[in-house]
Amino acid sequence: MIVDLLLVAVTGLAAGVINAIAGAGALLTFPVFLALGLTPLQANVANCIGVVPGNFASTIGFRRELAVQKPLLRRIALPAAIGSLIGGLVLFALPEKVFTYLVPALLGLGALLVLVQPLVAKRLRSAQKHRGPLKSVIFTTSVYGGYFGTGIGVIFFAVLGLFAKGTTHELNAVKVVLQGIANGVAGVLFCFIAPVPWPETLVFGAATMIAGPVGAYLSRKIPPAPLRYVIGVLGLVAAVRIAIA
Repeated sequence: MIVDLLLVAVTGLAAGVINAIAGAGALLTFPVFLALGLTPLQANVANCIGVVPGNFASTIGFRRELAVQKPLLRRIALPAAIGSLIGGLVLFALPEKVFTYLVPALLGLGALLVLVQPLVAKRLRSAQKHRGPLKSVIFTTSVYGGYFGTGIGVIFFAVLGLFAKGTTHELNAVKVVLQGIANGVAGVLFCFIAPVPWPETLVFGAATMIAGPVGAYLSRKIPPAPLRYVIGVLGLVAAVRIAIA
């Protein structure tokens, strides 16, 4: 048991850094939880709850970027919270396979959007159409996050890059907040209605909380283009891994 928890802690440290930089930390954690004997549902729940401390700890390192994006956050925080709640409820209302079949496609699409984001966003801005659907797209993405949050940061980053204004690092900071909302609302729900593996979840959460600010610091050191490529490639890798699992 102690060895298992140490493995969870190490994985949590890595995932906390990756979530702050790219938002694909569950690519590491989900397989580890399964390898430790958790069911897919338990792994999903532990991952959802455990990343929340890391997401919110990361915002400390993104204070400068988030100060600029406060108006954007005020617009999209509520749709993100409502979508996450609905997604969490759907998790226990429908068979898990129904949505799991869609996960690789959605995650892969999000990763591709990240990689081509500059070109597509430029066209959308020139057409003056990029602002309208932001709230509805954030809501829909958050439903996915509440149901099965693997790669949610990749998709949030893609959506923000297409439909919101800001530098790469500012939008990455907003992405981290949205991750925290999407995982946090569903996580609170799961605490009451889901089979939570508490030892693994608590150790994992503590590790991500320590690693989150480190990831925020490192993300600022990465130039915008490489950061986008890292996020996009990790998203594609996650999509392939889930598709063949």
